[in-house]
Amino acid sequence: MSNLKYKEKITDDLTDTYEIIKSVGRGIETGKIDPRSAITNLAEALRKLDSAKYFIDREWNELFHMWY
Repeated sequence: MSNLKYKEKITDDLTDTYEIIKSVGRGIETGKIDPRSAITNLAEALRKLDSAKYFIDREWNELFHMWY
């Protein structure tokens, strides 16, 4: 149905972000992650979100310019 050019990349980044955050949360609950590792992993999750936003913006700009 959707013919978005970057759909797979966006989906992968969002899925990775979800998995990282879930993993950090479990590590905190069980006490099996140190604060430095938690922060490092959450920083990686933020980079994944930034990447997804970048490709969403690109997708939007390409669609917008196609119509106008």
